[in-house]
Amino acid sequence: MRIVWLTDIHLNGVADAVTDDLLATVTARRPAAVLVGGDIAEAPDVREYLLRIAAGLDCPVYFVLGNHDYYFGSVQQVRQEIYRLCQGHPQLTYLTYAEPVRLSAGYALVGHDGWADGRCGDYDNSRVVMSDHRFIRELAGTEPEARLSLLQELAGEAADHVRRVLPQALEYAQEVLLLTHVPPFREACWHEGNIADDQWAPHFSSQVMGETILEIMRSRPTQRLTVLCGHTHSSGEFAPIPNVRVLTGAAEYGRPDICRVLTLS
Repeated sequence: MRIVWLTDIHLNGVADAVTDDLLATVTARRPAAVLVGGDIAEAPDVREYLLRIAAGLDCPVYFVLGNHDYYFGSVQQVRQEIYRLCQGHPQLTYLTYAEPVRLSAGYALVGHDGWADGRCGDYDNSRVVMSDHRFIRELAGTEPEARLSLLQELAGEAADHVRRVLPQALEYAQEVLLLTHVPPFREACWHEGNIADDQWAPHFSSQVMGETILEIMRSRPTQRLTVLCGHTHSSGEFAPIPNVRVLTGAAEYGRPDICRVLTLS
């Protein structure tokens, strides 16, 4: 079973021909399913690009959203709109609102957007200014302390979802894929070959998601979890415990491409 993984494709920043070429490249790999790990476009047009992806592919498309998908909009509004979209297009599955997906006899898929929770690094002294804080309605105009509370609320929602669906998937699957946008461990926050420093780590990792994953998987040492994340635009691999592998996907603005092809035996 061949699965194509895309992440951080930012289709609203490229010409239509580039999107068509990407979909043709994916189709040529003859995937049984396609996973899209967020940052598809922005709030005004993410719906349009999801429909284009579905129309250009002849297989199920499972996806989560990234922070850019909420730019010039609201987290709750965009999520509700995309949830409604998927109700009318069975080819599309928004994993943030989905139950575990049985991919094969031994594999399952779960996912959630995720969110950076400010717990890694040095949030209080970070000089990093994220565009999220200007372009996402819930975060715009907030002071750092209030913003941190909102970030941790969003990250907590993601962790709670995984705490519910991952054990369900492990009831029948030997291996589970977890698709998310934000790396769940600081050690998975790769950028140009290095792990994020104290300035960047608060904005690029979700400690609460990582803690949730370890809590669940430590009690199931004979089963495996592969986490697929993005957000940092750089590739890397990290194994916090023997049965958990985290793959961080590379991406380049203006040049969307396949991140990885996974083969499930």
